[in-house]
Amino acid sequence: MPYGCLDSQTLSQASRTALERAVERCQKSMRISRHQTFLVLASFEAGFEHELRLRKDFVSRTLVDGDSFLNNVIEISGKNEEDLAHRITRIKELLPIDTITVFAESRHAISLRPIFKRKFGKALQIKTFKADFEVNHPWISTSSSPAWVLWNLSVRVWFELRKRMGRSLRKKLRFWLRP
Repeated sequence: MPYGCLDSQTLSQASRTALERAVERCQKSMRISRHQTFLVLASFEAGFEHELRLRKDFVSRTLVDGDSFLNNVIEISGKNEEDLAHRITRIKELLPIDTITVFAESRHAISLRPIFKRKFGKALQIKTFKADFEVNHPWISTSSSPAWVLWNLSVRVWFELRKRMGRSLRKKLRFWLRP
């Protein structure tokens, strides 16, 4: 998952931690099935050029067998997590997806699970890690646990309700709640 960059030269600590774990996991899986393992570098569309360039530089520096593996690195950008999951399912090189591993910060993983579960089902694995966000991190408005818990709970409830509601009820709600 993308966690932004602090400036045009520095990835955030959460991004670096996620990339380290993803590269380590991909190298292990490349030893087993070289041609079927891909590393997807994702970013959100706001300022994605810098973040993707920094991510690709980090990956090329940390890979042991860099030249052969860089062919299996795919870069995408999306508006939000749901759009990223949708765009991943549209990349022909990745299809069919047997297993997808998403590396997410532990507070963020609760809201990511229903989004990616809807797209990938049983193929989804979410690996969590603990990251302390920097004070000047541009994407994190607060780092307090209660705020994250409430946000993740509301996202999870929304996706569970959407999954259980029928289409006609969703259309009626949309009609009643539109501005």
